[in-house]
Amino acid sequence: MTLDLELLEAIFTNEGNDLRSIAEQNCVMLVFLRQFGCAFCREALDDVSDIKTELDQRKIKLVFVHLAEENYGDIYLEKFGLKGEEHISDPDMSLYEYFGLQKGSFRELYGLKIWTRLASLKFTSDVNAAYGNVKQMPGIFLIQKGEIINSFIHKSAAERPDYLAIADFAYKT
Repeated sequence: MTLDLELLEAIFTNEGNDLRSIAEQNCVMLVFLRQFGCAFCREALDDVSDIKTELDQRKIKLVFVHLAEENYGDIYLEKFGLKGEEHISDPDMSLYEYFGLQKGSFRELYGLKIWTRLASLKFTSDVNAAYGNVKQMPGIFLIQKGEIINSFIHKSAAERPDYLAIADFAYKT
């Protein structure tokens, strides 16, 4: 899918950089988070933190998208060892919508798979950090030269993506 470059130019990170410029200079892994109170969101941040060095070696630039105010993004990324990573605050969910990320159904958000995975997580939910719409589904997009070259759209809030497998598509197109 080719992206609207003018739209990307109008989207700014916490550092004041527009998404188009970042994507022209790097292969970008755009990670859309559900909300910071979600145990699976915390797991995702922990997973990405664990492989950050490998993503850097592959020259993959991480950019997170979240529903909270910008300062909460700084706080939560720092908690997971991702201080300094750029992020985009999207409380009106327009970027989620542009990338086709939907609201979850009851089954996708609260079904048996969710409860089974929650029981095995080292993270818990934090209702005090549930900034944004708790029904929003997450997703990951690998962007190179204005094109989405790989993506992972969650079918359940409990899905655990393989970020390195997603990154394997970088620089092959």
